[in-house]
Amino acid sequence: MKTAPFRSGLFRMLSLGAALALALGCAGCGGAGGVAAASMFLRKTEGAVAVADAEGAEVAPKENLGLYSGYTVGTEAASYAWIDLDRTKLAKLDENSASVIAQDGKNLSVEVTSGSLFFNVSEPLAEDETMEIRSSSMMVGIRGTCGWVAVPDGNTMRVFLLEGTVSVTAGENTATVNAGEAAALTADGGIEVSAFTALDVPDFVTAELQEDEALAEAVSEASGLDASGSLQSAYADVFLQAESTGSEIVFAEEIDFEADGSPELLLITLGESQYDIWVYRKGAERSERLNGTAADLPRDGVQSKISLVEAGGRLYVCFEREYNAADGSQGKSYGYHGSTAPSDGDRTCWGRVDYVWRHRLNSPDDTYKRCGLSENGLRESAYEDSSAAEYESVIAQYTEVRVLVGG
Repeated sequence: MKTAPFRSGLFRMLSLGAALALALGCAGCGGAGGVAAASMFLRKTEGAVAVADAEGAEVAPKENLGLYSGYTVGTEAASYAWIDLDRTKLAKLDENSASVIAQDGKNLSVEVTSGSLFFNVSEPLAEDETMEIRSSSMMVGIRGTCGWVAVPDGNTMRVFLLEGTVSVTAGENTATVNAGEAAALTADGGIEVSAFTALDVPDFVTAELQEDEALAEAVSEASGLDASGSLQSAYADVFLQAESTGSEIVFAEEIDFEADGSPELLLITLGESQYDIWVYRKGAERSERLNGTAADLPRDGVQSKISLVEAGGRLYVCFEREYNAADGSQGKSYGYHGSTAPSDGDRTCWGRVDYVWRHRLNSPDDTYKRCGLSENGLRESAYEDSSAAEYESVIAQYTEVRVLVGG
């Protein structure tokens, strides 16, 4: 365990946190000589970690240091603090972060004043217990769950849930957040709930899941996310290649497209002019690229969305594009990508399984096109005349599972 003395900036931050705790009122506040026994502990630290009591006085950090209501814990760069909040309630403070702990009997509150905090409540709270993680703008009520909160500034808080369900409150607005979802405060004071991916999980959280295989498995079962970083390890060559091109990875997840129990990696990267959509199969020595296609970026007159869709018990990637161009042309197209093989098909079985297009140019009537079939059952690039009924029937075959990019 490494510790470092207070630095002036961090000391001022912790002093402000202590002042906040006093302003809120800390029932049961105490220090080394307080009358209340400590039920919270600074389990361990790494790097430069500082602790202040409820009055803002410095407390030397050490392993299993007793923490009392009103105590503030802060970290500097490349530094972390693990806090035991009554054994079944564990928290980890990210680098460059600060939090204030308040406890009143069985009511526990952690105020994140800056930075990020990982939390894992391994046992559901009793009926007479409460636990809240809050900032100046939002409050999260926790009863038994795992996730993290990020407070990038004094007016913003985001909560990301890996397991379980939480209730989020901002002013008079309340929202329920489930595993695999994130909640953020909107400009008008509302609460926006949306899905997130394994790529959104920060390193300080990934490290905890790598240390706890049971927790990582529980998170995967609850949210469908491989948030432990094992995906990057399994497909190290793929991620290394993607990073070497300078493209931004916006989505990565193993998906069983062929419903045969052998999942493939779906990777979506963002370049200067388009999204690139790739499918890989893990190999003994290196990964095999099965399919690749490009999708337009949204721009003036063009909207696009990449979704995971289902048809006949199988999964596909859908690229949906709608345009309303300056030349008067209007239209919408749907391209569906996946495999035609019953199981683990080779590259010849992967590609565009269907494509339909509705178009209008300075005319009151729409024209319809559909790509013709090739010998291997995939859709060629050449268009054939189609009809409105066929266009609608193709779209109706697919059910949207979730939006991956855009929308």
